[in-house]
Amino acid sequence: MELSASQVRSLILDEHTVLRDILEEIEQALGELTRRVPGAIGRLRASLRTFHDAFERHLRHEETVLRPVLADVDAWGPARVESMDEEHRAQRAALAELTRLSLDEDVDVTVQSIERFIRSLRADMDGEEKHALSEEVLRDDFIVIDTFMG
Repeated sequence: MELSASQVRSLILDEHTVLRDILEEIEQALGELTRRVPGAIGRLRASLRTFHDAFERHLRHEETVLRPVLADVDAWGPARVESMDEEHRAQRAALAELTRLSLDEDVDVTVQSIERFIRSLRADMDGEEKHALSEEVLRDDFIVIDTFMG
């Protein structure tokens, strides 16, 4: 079953909402870690695992569902797809770096690294929503330009 552009838009935006919710959980765990609340590292690890799985699923989903719609949406479609692919490569690299953090060694470094990742990801999602997922870009109707100037 092929999804319409508006269905793809809605689906990806819903996934962004889920990701933002998990990022808030991570931030809460970071606050607990900073305050040295018992069990904070375990909660942070669990939230990071949940995020990692959800984010990987989201990236794959964008690549299989959003990419074909973006590619054909308008003249800038191929550029949007290329930008999305570059962004995904950078995000996967940042996610891999995040998974290599030793959470219980240097709390300040851990907190700063994860907060930096979260800020970057939120900015990426905001930009994607504005430039690739807007109603002006992903729409079900086609705009036909009348070139007759009679």
